[in-house]
Amino acid sequence: MARTRRADYRRSNRIRTLPLRDPEEAALAAGRLLRAHDALSRRRLGADLLAVLAAQTGIGVPELVVPDEHQPHRRSGGRIVYSLQGDYRRRSPSPGDPAVARGGRPLGRIRVPNRTPARGDVVRPTAFLNTLLHEFCHHDDAERLGILHSFHTGGFYARLRHLRDQIEAGRGDGLEGGGDGPLPLLERLWSIIRAR
Repeated sequence: MARTRRADYRRSNRIRTLPLRDPEEAALAAGRLLRAHDALSRRRLGADLLAVLAAQTGIGVPELVVPDEHQPHRRSGGRIVYSLQGDYRRRSPSPGDPAVARGGRPLGRIRVPNRTPARGDVVRPTAFLNTLLHEFCHHDDAERLGILHSFHTGGFYARLRHLRDQIEAGRGDGLEGGGDGPLPLLERLWSIIRAR
């Protein structure tokens, strides 16, 4: 591992928190997102949540892309052995203004497909939110922490848990999920994080 990547890895592992100034505002935005199911609404409400998170952490808002497509995946022996729930890309800064990419576009881009890999069902609201927060943590690593090679370290997952804990605390008993009833985040979403 190159020296800069090794340093990024160690730094990522040391930092355990991702503090928000107003978790209630983030929880309200997350609650609205949990009620959305179509790609257009998820893109709009997801972008609202990202704007809240970015403002509270002092970084630029990443672009959000929510294609109404199946998650990219690979099969082996008739079974799905890999699927990509979302990804984060950081564009190169513009030479004239390092705060944005060329053409004034945001430096970060998050992509979360709206459909499951096999049958093309709409991704569950909790899984969509979890993926969006996961990718936001990669964006935060690059923009706030200066960790351009964002690894899945113990520190990364601690920051993700801290972010989720704050959002859940902002709503008291848990986020309401539209027709799904109350969503016990600590039961349903932590299982997704641990599975990664």
